[in-house]
Amino acid sequence: MTDSSPAAFEVDLFSPKVIADPQPVYKVLRDKYPVYYSQEYDTYFFSRFADVWEVLRVGENALLATESNLPTPEYLRKHRNSAAPPFASINPMAPGPRLPSPWYEEMRSAHTAPLRPKSVAALTGFVRELARERLAQLLPRRKFNLTMDYAGIVGVTVICSLFGLPPSRAEDLMNKVNEITRYSPEKKSIDLSTFFTELTQDIVPAIHARRAAGADGSNGLIDGLINYRMEPDRRALSDQEIADQLVCAMVGGIESMPKVTAQGVMELWRRPEQLAAVRADLDRNVPVAVQEMVRYCAPAQYTFRTAHKDITVAEQRIKAGQRVACMLFSASRDEREFDDPDSFIWNRPIRRVLSFGLGQHHCIGKHLAQLEVTTLAHELLSTVKSFEFVLDDAIQNAGYMQRGWVNLPIVVGD
Repeated sequence: MTDSSPAAFEVDLFSPKVIADPQPVYKVLRDKYPVYYSQEYDTYFFSRFADVWEVLRVGENALLATESNLPTPEYLRKHRNSAAPPFASINPMAPGPRLPSPWYEEMRSAHTAPLRPKSVAALTGFVRELARERLAQLLPRRKFNLTMDYAGIVGVTVICSLFGLPPSRAEDLMNKVNEITRYSPEKKSIDLSTFFTELTQDIVPAIHARRAAGADGSNGLIDGLINYRMEPDRRALSDQEIADQLVCAMVGGIESMPKVTAQGVMELWRRPEQLAAVRADLDRNVPVAVQEMVRYCAPAQYTFRTAHKDITVAEQRIKAGQRVACMLFSASRDEREFDDPDSFIWNRPIRRVLSFGLGQHHCIGKHLAQLEVTTLAHELLSTVKSFEFVLDDAIQNAGYMQRGWVNLPIVVGD
């Protein structure tokens, strides 16, 4: 195994310098220190695709997001476990990502019906009409932010529909999610307590509405959790417990998909020959190109787990209580998995991806995200014959949690 000791190589992966330009450091880790141990954070960082794949497939409650799948650097510094931490509470029910099996799977099963493949496929026409309506509003302006004005608004409107919220809430909700997930150089972190508090304030009224309507199953995202009963005493979940389970569905549907869509279109624009190839048969080629957009543009940087037992994974011994960090962004650029990984190649053969996670914590909204990216890109490319990006005005949110273009100004031709 490659030497992972801090004496061989030391870097603070949460430092502003690394956050601003992570790829050179990630490559050093992949090449020389694929399992890098940070004494400061008591965390093993896995940077290669195959190792991350292996770590995320570990089951039997050995590696869990008990301390959050995105703990802040400050938390990691201040909390050092001498042994496995206790499992997350089930009374009251902790937010879904922190739960062990079987509770984690039960919470997911209770509210993911609208996000399963058949249900998502039924949304195709709805998403297409939203995209067309939005383009009709934006194109007369000639210049707009492709991330937020187009993909973001369509994505959050879909989420509003799934939650039973009025479409008029879409813009405010989108702005709120993007604000609370934005990396703060001053705090050097994301305030996850604010993250949950702010969003559950929007979700709880939707739960109240579904209770008043009888929770008859017509809103699968919420009704399943209202009607869920915990064994053995058949306890119902409170509004706050339900809201905590739904935060990830709301954030995932608002935060990531627009960044993938906007950057994906930009990457095609940067390569005119690839854009022309995709345009040659949009129905066939856009879904292919979307797979590369997901690999190349997905904004998630990390996902963390805490060991609940001594375990060896990717040839590394991990003690109970220590953390592992799966470096998703690095793994997606691993030369061992992808030829020329730093190049965007629209029809690249892709056997497997990590952009939606894997194993217990795979993204529940991946089918919806793929449908939305595909539909939004298809509608834009079929409607707008010429366009260019104003990269001098573009703004990227660079953080340890997510990276991506929050402002990608596009100028459309006649």
